[in-house]
Amino acid sequence: MKNLIFGLQVALLATLFTSCSSDDYHYIDSPKVYEEKVVVANRGAGSISFIDATSNQVSMLAISGSEPMYVVYVPTKDKIFVGDRAGKKIHIINPQTKAVESSITVGNGVFHMWADGLGKQLWVSNDIDNTISVIDLNTNTVVKTINVGMKPHDVFLSKDATKAYVSVFNADAAIPDKVYMYSTSDYSKTGEASVGKDPHLYHLPASNKLFVACQSGQVYALNGSNLSVISNNAFIGAHGIFPSPDQNTVFVTNITGQQLYLINATTGMQNGMPLMTLSATPHNIVVNEDGNKMFVTHSGGAATAVSTYTISGTTLTAGTTITAGTNPFGLAYYIREVK
Repeated sequence: MKNLIFGLQVALLATLFTSCSSDDYHYIDSPKVYEEKVVVANRGAGSISFIDATSNQVSMLAISGSEPMYVVYVPTKDKIFVGDRAGKKIHIINPQTKAVESSITVGNGVFHMWADGLGKQLWVSNDIDNTISVIDLNTNTVVKTINVGMKPHDVFLSKDATKAYVSVFNADAAIPDKVYMYSTSDYSKTGEASVGKDPHLYHLPASNKLFVACQSGQVYALNGSNLSVISNNAFIGAHGIFPSPDQNTVFVTNITGQQLYLINATTGMQNGMPLMTLSATPHNIVVNEDGNKMFVTHSGGAATAVSTYTISGTTLTAGTTITAGTNPFGLAYYIREVK
């Protein structure tokens, strides 16, 4: 009888262990953590500032001997690219470690730069040697130097990575500046258009419109395929330009008049009245992913301000002023998973 009971106990235990060993264990993954930052190039400080896009807290990374002009975040590579005018380089920063990983030598006179939406190429405007450095983002090497023939300034690549737009300056104040269009596959110039003076660019993929903000007092909308003029409206001091995430509104700084314009992307006309900015010389703009917060750099030899604004539809409300480094210039927004 004892042997029978013992046998039953052994069988029961064996069944229990077999059952347990065959269970599928499901472990709950840790929730993903994201960081949301605005990176600011401090031209006069040789540094970049990282601003928390929610709390406005600031940290800083010094890049020895540098003159940071503009910054670009490339999501497909999870890297930050910083244009260094003094060093004739593009510095590659790991956003996880906030450290410079490597640098790429480019042309003389580094100014504006932009990457396409697929993370294939980064184009850098060099306004002293009048060239564009084309960087392959898979190898981080310069694969082409384009001789522009005039002084290049702003540059913008289409989201689909097929076209590049470059604004060029004419030294004669009486002659309009231009926008050149290039193929990103063979680097050939495929079109050009005359615009106002000191033009800055942003292409909207949804409508295929290239908006051109000219400090001489105009904002153009050009056809992104052939650069024909869709609209041309007067906006005094138009300079920095960035759209809302839904691409219905284009925000433009009035750099000479300390204002922000809200422009209807369909009509090219102003929505409401311009808003006075919190500091003088509003230069460049970014908007967060949710489309409810704007960051603006205020440039100048002794300037340090980055101002914020709340966006609600077509209404802007002034927020606060954040202290960055000396002469905050270009800026970029990103949201990324913390790894």
